[in-house]
Amino acid sequence: MLGGLIYEAMGKTTGMRVLDDNGTVEMTLEEKGNVFGIECTLTLTVVGKNRPNGMQYSEGRGILITKDGDAATLTMSGISISKGLPPRSSVRGATIFNTQAPKLARLNSVVCVFEGEVSEDSSYTIKDWEWK
Repeated sequence: MLGGLIYEAMGKTTGMRVLDDNGTVEMTLEEKGNVFGIECTLTLTVVGKNRPNGMQYSEGRGILITKDGDAATLTMSGISISKGLPPRSSVRGATIFNTQAPKLARLNSVVCVFEGEVSEDSSYTIKDWEWK
């Protein structure tokens, strides 16, 4: 069951490297949003592998920093479902956070599920909810 909204942001792919002949790519993503209603930025590195069915499986690591300087790291995994010409897609997956910051401590006890929508220009929106 989904719980409350934990994180919401808008972002853009800011870099990409092709890692092999199978189309595995490494992407750098930058987001601006809110975690528990606190303004923050998030930088994420994701490695995506194409699947035979046209989907892409991705795993990534990132760091979230609030406007007050509190930080949390995260790991994520998910799939991208094409919605036309790349990079237009829907993204679904799970995120796990880790932090030492007292204001963000609740992140240590939740698993989040996310959904996002990626546009033709590589910009996107993303939302993470608590998974109860």
